[in-house]
Amino acid sequence: MAREQCMLEASDDLDISHYCADDSEKYFAQVIGCIEDILLDDSFLKLHKSFMENHWKEFEDTEENKLIYTDIFRKYIETIEKYIETQLKKAIPHFNMLEFEYELRKRQNELNGEIFEILSTFTDFMSFKEKFLDYKAMKEGRTADFSKDLFVKKYSFENL
Repeated sequence: MAREQCMLEASDDLDISHYCADDSEKYFAQVIGCIEDILLDDSFLKLHKSFMENHWKEFEDTEENKLIYTDIFRKYIETIEKYIETQLKKAIPHFNMLEFEYELRKRQNELNGEIFEILSTFTDFMSFKEKFLDYKAMKEGRTADFSKDLFVKKYSFENL
């Protein structure tokens, strides 16, 4: 979907613009549509894969969290969220990340689907850690209950 279209509807798969009751719902749908476009962009996919490749070896499937996880999580937010925010500002005049995060939190109980699962890795440390543990299992070939295809579908952002 072209960037211009994301101003009008959430996505090709989810056109909710005509169901929106007010401007905040239309704006939210517009932002989600643009985020879908960004997550599918080759530049983003390369950035994300590079980040995963640089850090997956640090993670261990234990209850205790290493101090380095916090640093990686912070760097992930700085890198990935900043990239998304920059792209959103290019696509949507007057985009404000703080306002969007507020809308996201306000709607958290009504949101489901891959896009929101992906967004949760930017705000929820346990989702973030789980993503890295899944990636590590895939890289190490320990995928008895987690196939490589499922990982690619879940985290590659190519199947939104």
